[in-house]
Amino acid sequence: MKPDFDAAIQKHFAAIYNRDIDAFKSHLTKSGTLYTIVQNGHAFTTPAETIEIHRQWFSDPNWVWEGSVVHKVVGEDVAMALVKYRYRPKAEDKPIETWLTYVFQLQDGEWRIVHDQNTALDFVAFARMAGIEIK
Repeated sequence: MKPDFDAAIQKHFAAIYNRDIDAFKSHLTKSGTLYTIVQNGHAFTTPAETIEIHRQWFSDPNWVWEGSVVHKVVGEDVAMALVKYRYRPKAEDKPIETWLTYVFQLQDGEWRIVHDQNTALDFVAFARMAGIEIK
């Protein structure tokens, strides 16, 4: 029996909300390739890189992340979730909105992320918040 995709997404969201790196890692592909494309267009290509950037992010106790699934497509062994999220570096900061696309694949009876792509809706606001210099 195929696992519930909605439950898998909610578990992944909980890992983010709770800054739980072990739970986060358990949702990633078992393959050696995982493209994680961040807002500035840089592509990390391995699960280890994705885990490390999230480990660093999760170590910051101040940010607030609020995501919701806008659209999903679930096939026999591949599924996609389009997520819109609001991010604030500190609770009192004005949020930025970002699109996030997750592609999951069934691996050993579990939905696992095989692609992760972020796209800032307002890259200038994102860059300012992240301390990225735009020329």
